[in-house]
Amino acid sequence: MAPKKRHSSRRVPKSEDDAVLQRACANKRERQRTKELNDAFAILRKIIPSMPSDKMSKIHTLRIATDYIQFLDQMKRDNCKLFGVDIFDEETGYGLQASFSIWRGSHGVSATPMTNAMTPSMPLQMPTINGSCIAPVSVPYYTSSYIIKQGDGSAEVWY
Repeated sequence: MAPKKRHSSRRVPKSEDDAVLQRACANKRERQRTKELNDAFAILRKIIPSMPSDKMSKIHTLRIATDYIQFLDQMKRDNCKLFGVDIFDEETGYGLQASFSIWRGSHGVSATPMTNAMTPSMPLQMPTINGSCIAPVSVPYYTSSYIIKQGDGSAEVWY
C-alpha cells in the first residue's frame, strides 16, 4: 500500500501591496485593542480603593482588584464587620475605603513589601486601646501604618 500524498496548504504568495495592507489592518486592530484595554484599566483604577503609595501598574491594579473582591466577599459574609467592628458609621455611611486599607494591611497585602520582621504565618491583629478595638471608619484611607502584635503579643511592629 502506497503512502498517501499530503497536500501542501501553503498560501499563494501575495503581492507586496496586499501584504502591506494586511499588516496595516492588523496594526490598526492591535492599536484599538490596546486602547480598549488601557481604557478598561483606567476605569478599574477609578473604582478600586488604593493608597497613594500604590504604583497602580496593570498587574498591581489587578492584584488590588482581586483583593478588593475578596474583601467585599468577606464583608458580605461577616455582615459588614471588620475584626468584629461594624464598618457602618451613622454620619459617613460605609467606610469601605478605610476598611479595605486596614484589611489589606492586616492580610499582608500592603503597598510596601513585607520586611523580615513580619512573616505571612504571623497572625496580624487589629490595634486596641485599653482592650477596645479601634473602629476602622476612624482611620483615613491613606493610612499605611498599623500596629502588629507578634504571636506572643510582646512586640509591636510599625510599617
